Amino acid sequence: MMVNTVSIRMSVLSLLCSLGVVSCLQAQDFKFTTTVSNTKVALDEPFQIQFMLENAPNVSSFTPPSFNDFEVLQGPSQMQGQSIMNGHRSEYIALIYVLQPKRVGNFTLTGATARTNGNVVHSNPVTIEVVKGARNLGPQQQQLPQTAIPQSRAQQPGRQDEMEGVLKNGEDVNAKLKKNIFVKVDVDKTSLYEGQQLTVTYKLYTRLPTNSSVTKVPAFKGFSAKDIELPNPPQATEELVNGIPFKVFIIRKTLLFPLQSGTLELDPVEVDNHVRLVKLVKNNKKAARDPFGDAFNDPFSDPFFDDFFNRPEVSYEDVPYKIQTPPVKINVKPLPVDSRPISFTGAVGKFNMTATVDKQNLSTDDALTLKVVIAGQGNVNLLNAPKLDIPSSFEKYDPKVTDNIEKNSNPLSGSRQFEFALMPLEAGDQTIPPVEFSYFDAASNSYKTMHSPAFKVHVTAGKQAKKEKEDFSENRNTITSNFNGQLQWIKDQRFLLASPWFYILLLLPLIVLIVVLFYRRKQDYQQNNAAFLKHRYANKVALKRLELAARYLREGKDKAFYEETSRAVWGYLSNKLHIPFSDLSKQLIQERLSQQQINGENTEQLFELLDNCEMALYTPMHNNDKMQGTYQQAVKVISQLEDELQRAKTVA
Repeated sequence: MMVNTVSIRMSVLSLLCSLGVVSCLQAQDFKFTTTVSNTKVALDEPFQIQFMLENAPNVSSFTPPSFNDFEVLQGPSQMQGQSIMNGHRSEYIALIYVLQPKRVGNFTLTGATARTNGNVVHSNPVTIEVVKGARNLGPQQQQLPQTAIPQSRAQQPGRQDEMEGVLKNGEDVNAKLKKNIFVKVDVDKTSLYEGQQLTVTYKLYTRLPTNSSVTKVPAFKGFSAKDIELPNPPQATEELVNGIPFKVFIIRKTLLFPLQSGTLELDPVEVDNHVRLVKLVKNNKKAARDPFGDAFNDPFSDPFFDDFFNRPEVSYEDVPYKIQTPPVKINVKPLPVDSRPISFTGAVGKFNMTATVDKQNLSTDDALTLKVVIAGQGNVNLLNAPKLDIPSSFEKYDPKVTDNIEKNSNPLSGSRQFEFALMPLEAGDQTIPPVEFSYFDAASNSYKTMHSPAFKVHVTAGKQAKKEKEDFSENRNTITSNFNGQLQWIKDQRFLLASPWFYILLLLPLIVLIVVLFYRRKQDYQQNNAAFLKHRYANKVALKRLELAARYLREGKDKAFYEETSRAVWGYLSNKLHIPFSDLSKQLIQERLSQQQINGENTEQLFELLDNCEMALYTPMHNNDKMQGTYQQAVKVISQLEDELQRAKTVA
């Protein structure tokens, strides 16, 4: 079958815009080369020919040689990139065709022609020897020169470059898929401290045209996670694996912060692929449909495999192929205990702190705000409020927390602001002690401590200030009369029934009886419903802890909701079980609860809630009903734990 030259020309013209990107290259050595995968092929064996333009400025046209003695199975497909070797940077564009010989013999393919900077340039010609039977792989096989292709496309000496999308006769499909498609997980470290950042990247490597979808994402148990936003659709990059170029798509990139020490495992990610392979058909009269006529709209589909011809020599097979990453074990070291400052609350990274008050003169009717801002790199999203030593002359309230985290920062960077409302109780000159903040610097394996200055505050008495005590000394606040004369007593002759005191005294026993009955009834109710009252108190504790999570629920902020719910539960456990936040772990919590005879269903519901919160952070969809159910579950779990802890305390 003759090649449709008109179709080739139209396909080549569509590449001219892409070829124009080399117009801004630096003045470097220009090369225009032709290379083939093999110079000796069998009659029924396809091979690949590549035309490479290196450092070509202002390319305005490209014309391939005539392929009269060959059938064009695929092409032209385009590859473009850059390589740096020994400090020398080069950029290239490659045009690739897959050909199959029509007859036996020696054939010379003239070089391709291109116009660059107004000049016409030619690539080198190549000679192809076509034999009838299987070609000899002995010493006659020509080795491609390393200089023919940039480093990112260099082939290993003596190695035949496989044509990715073509399934040869007798070739094992599974072996081909396993060799050309796989997923990989990259971690920047496998040993780190609690709270230290771990960057995890899941990648898909492929050399085949595939329609891929992620069917399972990891849960990251034992970690707090923050995802890096990826471009949509994903952009392919190129990496060499054992000298072979692969297109690489980043499936997921996540910043992890371990919440406990020990050996933690990163769950695998699963990807379903539907790979389209080209199968050679010996009977040339057998028609086959267009292999890539269907649109591959999935982000992971291969854009370089576009078949412009409906060839009768090939058939096509869509092969399902499921792959997953191997599990990765991470060793998490506990933070040093001996040198841990009292002011340490779990911050790991590099931080700075500022503390300010909004006023220095106020009355007892006002309140001042102590604002503490902690900024830097590290587990910003897990920072706890610093411990304040507030004098008893002030009433302190829980802080308002505001986050300002830089989008897609790696390492995680930003700030967390704590606003403490302080209400003065006494007038006079008051001093708020310095705010102290400590963090663990993993780079130096040591704790760092920072202090703010002390704050001088002048407090005056307000309108609602308490009145001074009355002075009952002599001649002050006299309440008796100084009259010394004889008093006049007058007898009232009114009848007893007309006096209101008669009726008051008559009803008094009845009133006393009603009060006694009411008191007894209330006492019986409290005794019979002690469990109910305790549960109502427990509900108040739960609602107070989840107050911020409830606000995020109303605002529909799903990630913030699940993060705050998880933080509230961990904070409740830290407070009730007297465990520092940085030492919290599921194993330690279970041990402490078991010591107080709390286990079984309550513990299972607690850990199920924490797992649900972690899983929900990585579910890419908003579900208000699911958030509402998680909130109710959190209230129930904290309430039940509060009931059990109160019961254990009473028994003890």
